[in-house]
Amino acid sequence: MKKSALLALLFSALLGAESSAESNPQVSPPSAEMPLAASADAGSETVSEAVAEVEVSSTKNPDWKRYRVMLKGLDAFDRHHALAPQAEQKFILKPRKAEVSIKGVVLRLASDDSSRPIALAEDGTFALPRDAQAAQADAELMINRKKELFRWWPYIRSPQLAANQRRLGDLRLECEMFWAIYYDDLPFLARNFVRTLGGPCTSKNVSLSFPADFSGLRSATLRQGARSQVLVLEPNQAGFSAPLYDQSLSDDAIIELEYDDNLAVKKTNYSGLSVGISF
Repeated sequence: MKKSALLALLFSALLGAESSAESNPQVSPPSAEMPLAASADAGSETVSEAVAEVEVSSTKNPDWKRYRVMLKGLDAFDRHHALAPQAEQKFILKPRKAEVSIKGVVLRLASDDSSRPIALAEDGTFALPRDAQAAQADAELMINRKKELFRWWPYIRSPQLAANQRRLGDLRLECEMFWAIYYDDLPFLARNFVRTLGGPCTSKNVSLSFPADFSGLRSATLRQGARSQVLVLEPNQAGFSAPLYDQSLSDDAIIELEYDDNLAVKKTNYSGLSVGISF
């Protein structure tokens, strides 16, 4: 296997990593016996939180991410917010298969000594809070579902975009957050090699193919004023390659996605991000 193909495979695998525990085998998730928030007589809100904690802790082999690692993505958002100044920091739990539902999923920030709920929207998005105490305690973000069911991804969407539009600056910011989260998990040689290329978000030698929201993607066209550029699609019509490195393109450039007309009802796309490296 060529070096470029091997590095692309490694990076793609890390972007679709199942959990921090797998890529950091020396780290163990917090004890399943998480503390209950308070006694039942403290009110219905406290009772519901306690029930949610029991549901998370009773899940065998639950999915989780190290809070400190996810904070690196939040730090990248702050550093590069100018790429998408109107967007809010969000992450998303994306189902990997059609039979997996976000309904009923409970997200918590937990350590051996404390636990707090994190609000999860119906579409699986959530805002990551900053909690110095949780970071010091090496807390984990945990859900009441087993591993390998969801992807934990940055989710950047500037307002006032149509459902079939993506903004180039949003994609650039997502890339920076991805890179910050998964950088330390790359093997040393691969990590430094990608750095010599300028990083995955600014190098013309690295191409990222972003998944469309729906399957049956027919075309992806980047538009900036009078300029237009047809983008390369994945062979399975699941994603498109965005020229993040091209500084002649503004962050406000828009990518318009068109889907097959013969689809009466659009089907959700469950594909992941793919990476290509060329020389």
